Amino acid sequence: MEQGSNIIEEEATEEMTITEVTRMNDWLKAMGMSDKDILACQSYIATGVGLPTREPAAKESD
Repeated sequence: MEQGSNIIEEEATEEMTITEVTRMNDWLKAMGMSDKDILACQSYIATGVGLPTREPAAKESD
C-alpha cells in the first residue's frame, strides 16, 4: 500500500517590532506624510489591500 505525502507547508512570517514601526512612522512623518496617509500605508502593509495610485501630473498649457 502506498502512502501519500504528509508534508505541511508553513508560511514564513516576519514581524516588525514596536520600535521598528515607531521609527517607520517617524520617517514617514518627516517625509511629509499625513497621519491619514501613514495609517493607509500601514493598512496596506498588513493586508495587501488598497495600494494607492497616482494620477498623472497635469501638463501646463502654454
